[in-house]
Amino acid sequence: MRKLILGLALISTTALANNTDIIKTMGKLGYSNKDVKITNSPINNLKSVETPDGVFYVTDDGKYLTQGPIYNIQNSEPENIANSYNLKMIKSIENDAIVYKAKNEKYIISVFTDYTCHYCKLLHENIDKYLEAGISVHYFAFPRAGADSDVGKNMQSIWSMTNRKAAFENAYKGNTISPASSMVPYVTQQFNVGKKLGINGTPAIVLPNGQLVAGYVPADKLIEILDKKVTK
Repeated sequence: MRKLILGLALISTTALANNTDIIKTMGKLGYSNKDVKITNSPINNLKSVETPDGVFYVTDDGKYLTQGPIYNIQNSEPENIANSYNLKMIKSIENDAIVYKAKNEKYIISVFTDYTCHYCKLLHENIDKYLEAGISVHYFAFPRAGADSDVGKNMQSIWSMTNRKAAFENAYKGNTISPASSMVPYVTQQFNVGKKLGINGTPAIVLPNGQLVAGYVPADKLIEILDKKVTK
């Protein structure tokens, strides 16, 4: 992954203010025109640029860019303007989630997980507490060492099984993971979505409003966050 400085970076350019020139500017960071998708952002004179490494915000004149959260503070609670993008990315993979559905469902969270991660194991050991609180959990694969790592290949096997949930439980119990007879590309897709969301560790939780929460949050604390931040 390209090493990029978070914050405002000056990009020298004499280009005119249009999408072609923004593409040229992104090219200076190593992105080809097929790597980027440019759309308007909610902020005047700032474009949203989707790349394989996440979203950048670039000024119309192409001279400045930033990567990282930008908050709308006009409402009672600050809101990252990338939240809608996060939800769009989740929607693109939602059909491939391993789902634990709460009986009295109030909220659905998306959790990017790695079965070798200590805090992912802690979250899953307490899955019943989330379900009892009315929080359904949709799991997605995010092997921290990469989709082509041994863990990534094992997670690929899990997602390729007829009974994914049983294979998933088996992995969290520390049992041997049997290779699937045929593989599906779901883990690579989920891992790439995770990267676009800016995830670099697990567990990573995406709330129903698109907010990204890094790390393990106990069920009792998470329900407080959801009740406060998410419109029912």
